[in-house]
Amino acid sequence: MTTRRKHVLLLGMQFPPARGSGVYRLRAWAHHLVNQGYDVTVLCTSRDYWLQLAGSLDDELAARTDPRVRLVEVEIPHEHLIQDVRQMSWLHASFPKAFLEMHGLIQSKLFPEVYAPLIPVYTLAALKVHTRHRVDMVLASGNPYSLFGVAWILGKLLRRPYVVDYHDPWTLDVLKEVDAFEPGHPAFTWERRIVEGAARVTTVNEPLCDWYRQRYPKAAGRVRLVPLGLAEDIVTEPTFSPVPKERPLRFGFMGTVRHDLPMEEFLEGWLIALRDPVMQGATMQFYGYLGFFARHEEQIGRRITDGLTPGVSYEGPVSQTMITDVFGHLDALVMLLPSSRYMTAGKGFDYMAAGRPVVGVHDPRNDTTSLFADYPLFFGATSVSPEAIAEAIVAAGRAARGETDEQFRVCRAEALKHTWDVAMAPVAGEFAEIIDG
Repeated sequence: MTTRRKHVLLLGMQFPPARGSGVYRLRAWAHHLVNQGYDVTVLCTSRDYWLQLAGSLDDELAARTDPRVRLVEVEIPHEHLIQDVRQMSWLHASFPKAFLEMHGLIQSKLFPEVYAPLIPVYTLAALKVHTRHRVDMVLASGNPYSLFGVAWILGKLLRRPYVVDYHDPWTLDVLKEVDAFEPGHPAFTWERRIVEGAARVTTVNEPLCDWYRQRYPKAAGRVRLVPLGLAEDIVTEPTFSPVPKERPLRFGFMGTVRHDLPMEEFLEGWLIALRDPVMQGATMQFYGYLGFFARHEEQIGRRITDGLTPGVSYEGPVSQTMITDVFGHLDALVMLLPSSRYMTAGKGFDYMAAGRPVVGVHDPRNDTTSLFADYPLFFGATSVSPEAIAEAIVAAGRAARGETDEQFRVCRAEALKHTWDVAMAPVAGEFAEIIDG
């Protein structure tokens, strides 16, 4: 008699070929669980949605999705997100105020988030999956947090356990470190309902775990840490070679160039750093998408390519599958992040895996500082000021000039302690008991 494989349904908007930061975490969950012997179905938003919204896709990463993972694309309503009148429906373009007021009414009655319209379509899609292949557990990764609403509904309808995975917090403003909504906002009611009903609540760092435990004491024993991790199947080992004495240093950033990065402080710091002899002729190359949405690209791009900062250039977006190639020709990496003790760098372990000096451009309280505690070539700025950033850049430049193959190996070894499988295994090991319990 054969035993039926347990079936986990993953809920997430972002899955390859989408290119948001949440893509990598949901992809990691799918791959880890299928490798642990689960049947895995992912409900994700259609590629056409992401192509229209973001203007580009990462098909190279999508091609590396494990074929055992079943993908079901969901067409979700997104008219309310369109800002270009040329792409609007007749109703939206003709009566924009009434249209948005109608959408606001939907949020207030259904779920307090702009993505509330996805709840009925995701719920229906999930029920269709269940009729064909019985679902044993639901795991929703957010944002958007409307997916947590779907998980809660499915928990009631299917009487199966659900897990909510916070890639980003909902009711906490991580930058200001205060509540994201005014007292009495329905988001607080919904989040309490969802968290207290979940079999497990997972998030990316210990400060956030502590926040959830204190905010929701009834669920404190079910809160778990699942850190971000290294996708070792994608970010492989680059070739190491010492920096030639006659060649200027090459610095680089890879990741989404967001509006909330300390770009002005960094560029001022870069100008100061160029005064040091070790930085003579140095270049700084930015790789990645300009924001999450196509409509923001021009504004964000101007912050980099204003022509006022010598050596600085924007090199365009890069597929996740090309990270090793890009990092392989850089001498030092610059990690720009918003400053908050609740934030962890999604790309941090990719930077580690390059085996090169890393400049941390963020407040030292940022949780990423703790991730790099054992990385020997980490140079964190002591504050987000041009002078402190310049000091860190120069220190990294000197380290890059003298880096040895042995140092490179030690750095690489540190990165390999933090793979997605290592991060997810302890909590995923509890899923069988959750399903059978």
